[in-house]
Amino acid sequence: MPALEDISGLVAEVIPTVIDLRRQLHTQPEPAHREFVTTDMVRSALETEGLEFRTRGEKTGGWVDVGATPKVGFRADLDALPIVEPTDNSPRSANQGWMHACGHDAHTAIAVGLATILHRLAPDIGVRFLFQPGEESNPGGAIELVAEGAVTGLDSLIAFHVDPSLRVGRIGARVGPITGSADSFTIEVHGPGGHTSRPHRTVDLVDAASRVVTGLTTAVRRSVDARSALVIAFGSIHGGDAPNVIPTEVVMTGTVRTLDPALWDVLPGLIDKALGSILALPGAGYTMDYQQGIPPVVNDEFVIETTTVAIESTIGAGTVVPTAQSMGGEDFSNYLTVTRGALLRLGTASGGGDLHSAGFRLNEESIPIGLQAGAAALLALVDASRGDG
Repeated sequence: MPALEDISGLVAEVIPTVIDLRRQLHTQPEPAHREFVTTDMVRSALETEGLEFRTRGEKTGGWVDVGATPKVGFRADLDALPIVEPTDNSPRSANQGWMHACGHDAHTAIAVGLATILHRLAPDIGVRFLFQPGEESNPGGAIELVAEGAVTGLDSLIAFHVDPSLRVGRIGARVGPITGSADSFTIEVHGPGGHTSRPHRTVDLVDAASRVVTGLTTAVRRSVDARSALVIAFGSIHGGDAPNVIPTEVVMTGTVRTLDPALWDVLPGLIDKALGSILALPGAGYTMDYQQGIPPVVNDEFVIETTTVAIESTIGAGTVVPTAQSMGGEDFSNYLTVTRGALLRLGTASGGGDLHSAGFRLNEESIPIGLQAGAAALLALVDASRGDG
């Protein structure tokens, strides 16, 4: 692996350009799968370095290979969130109603910087940098890139996600599940309707729906190992138009999340069975549209160990710290159905708000840490790919 001074020197060379790119990206947040300006900015930055960006036709995003026969990869995400950014932010979104409130602008700028650094180091084994659209959507862009062969042939893949709860200078890591699955459902309960003065003559759908809301988690839990994390939460309930009319339909929507890949596989059937049991007593009929989204991200032990040693050798002992699991979803998990990999957390604490909030602030001092850590991790994985790994 190149000496510490080689990586540090190249980081110092590229950091002004990377920070400027991140600020430009921040002013142009775009919705999932519509990141056209963002894609053009990435392409332009890479072509300036003499790298050839592989486009996806009329779709957004793409990838670039540094060196021949890539065996190692790095994923960045491009899309923003439908959030109104505070007027006192600088830089600030120029696209009203959209904001980079999840750090994707930093992920993308760091990926461009890493591609530049690796290009200048010229490793003998290639590294592929993925610039993925639609991480915030379902289905997300990861599953599309997998289908297009973007990770075919890679031995390992890593990604950063900024973490505003982790101080700058720290990289959060853990082996095994780190983020949850993210499924969604729509449940429609139905009955004949009637007058609220005579609920005994009909099916009281509001009562039936309330039994689902309060009892679904408990009913499913009885079929699940108590050690498996599970969250079922409702986001909306709609039914009825008048206070004295029992409706004929109530519609509920929500999400289901788990850290257990085996449980994720069987959750649709468990929830359907629980619904049938809950609604049998009030006598309500139901239909369920269950959308199985993304599985949990399960970090590979070898990748975590290899990157941890490399990062701490480059930046210092104690740089990599244990990190907690999150029930939030990340479609990086789709890549891990094809290759081993790891999602690492990049400390960016700034005293601002949480991810996905208008109060989120990125501490730009995290960017050089991301470049140093990312370069060290990728080069270590390149070195490992020469052996059995």
